[in-house]
Amino acid sequence: MDINREEITGIILAGGRSSRMGKDKGLCSFRDKPLVSYAIEILRPLCGKLMISANHFPEKYAEFRLPVVADEVKEIGPMGGIYTCLKKSKTQYNLILSCDTPFVNTDVFRLLLHEVENFQVVCPAHETFLLEPLNAYYNTNVLGDMEEAIRKKEYKMMQFFKRIRFKSVNIDNRLPFFNDYLFLNLNTPEDMKKAEEKNL
Repeated sequence: MDINREEITGIILAGGRSSRMGKDKGLCSFRDKPLVSYAIEILRPLCGKLMISANHFPEKYAEFRLPVVADEVKEIGPMGGIYTCLKKSKTQYNLILSCDTPFVNTDVFRLLLHEVENFQVVCPAHETFLLEPLNAYYNTNVLGDMEEAIRKKEYKMMQFFKRIRFKSVNIDNRLPFFNDYLFLNLNTPEDMKKAEEKNL
């Protein structure tokens, strides 16, 4: 499905508690630039608008000149950031990207957009169907179901996907842009150090 860039909003998840990282994850420097800047570069070619979901010190993100949105419903994990940003989004089509996966590339999201059809969420799957709900396509029409899930205190994304029209797209070595560290998650300073040492 071909969707005009101006009809797509990119939502960068930068701000949980980052307890394992020890500080605000999105602002942690990896190869001399903050993690959030990788996410901006990945999404910008496909998205007419971008916003950052961050719960702490929004002023620290001012240099990126993007709207910074704090969770409307606190302490419920990634669903809180996704829910609030989808409410703020002015477009039906949205790409979500967590800032701690800097090796995801634009081609992943380009592929997801081609698979949208009538689905509400399109999510990459890899390594025997391991899903990446924080690197996915979301239609704003999931908001009603998400509100109901939050009301019932069902915050797990996998549980939520059972409520909606959901599709997973396999990302594997048959794709020209695939590599083994595409979805590598940088959760701790040790993770970042290992990624630096491996020269990924």
